[in-house]
Amino acid sequence: MLSFKKLNLEDITTVRPYLQENPQLLCDLTLGATFIWRDFFEYEYTIAASCLIFRMKIFGTHKAYTVPLGKNRSEALDLLDAYCQERDEPLVFCIVGDLDLPYLSARYPEFHAVTERDYFDYLHEAKDLLELKGRGHKATRNNISQFMRSVSDWRFEAITRINIEDVRRFFEKQIDEIPKDNVALLEEADKIIEIFDHWELYGMFGGALYVGDDVVGFSLAEKVGNTLYNHVEKADTNYRGVYQMLVSEFMKMFGNDPDVAFINREDDNGDPGLRQSKMTYRPCALISKYTVYTTSEHPEEWRMRPYE
Repeated sequence: MLSFKKLNLEDITTVRPYLQENPQLLCDLTLGATFIWRDFFEYEYTIAASCLIFRMKIFGTHKAYTVPLGKNRSEALDLLDAYCQERDEPLVFCIVGDLDLPYLSARYPEFHAVTERDYFDYLHEAKDLLELKGRGHKATRNNISQFMRSVSDWRFEAITRINIEDVRRFFEKQIDEIPKDNVALLEEADKIIEIFDHWELYGMFGGALYVGDDVVGFSLAEKVGNTLYNHVEKADTNYRGVYQMLVSEFMKMFGNDPDVAFINREDDNGDPGLRQSKMTYRPCALISKYTVYTTSEHPEEWRMRPYE
């Protein structure tokens, strides 16, 4: 019988190898996104048949599972099927990518999938986001020009142990502005501080945008295969064009690499303003994600969700 364990910071070294292959380029299946949101979604994990399986809370109190990550997926799914049957709970998969839909459809006759548009990832060709050429990027270039005209003493630095406290101080001021009822933003903030405290363990990299001696923005990312995953992007919007400047300088420092083909800028979480902002960078693709139900027997409130 499977046994799931709460995902804690010390488990990074255990799960990291399973997250080093990400053929579907899903941001949720990276180490950074997993550990930033592990407490918010109450992540648990197990290693079954040499595969990693996450269990997490979705839609309130309901639990869902990730498709096993590893070589023996069929054997791991056999164990997961038995586990859910023993507990008399429906087997529901979350964070399912396009490549896994045919596999799950063939295995589960009552399979049906729900498209989760709010969680589609925005994927960019590195060259396009680096160069920002063409009419489609005109607004971005204009915002960058506005920033550079209004600020003369700016610079962009890689985040290191030397300047990480500058970044922390900037972000702690931003935390003070987060509404106390915004649980998601507060949880993200807590984990960003955790990243600063455990910089080497997380293995992330990033850059800080300065005006004079003060940080006005920063980005945090990780690289898996040929893709950079931009997990965190924070800036002082009192400076017009600061986010566009942050993206541009980040790409010049980290995206101008022959080993980097794509940039994943994560999802918009259904926020209309954020969606509009992300679309201005002209993604080359939106990476689809689905919730998959393996049986028609599941809680009534789940049936209210539209099936596609």
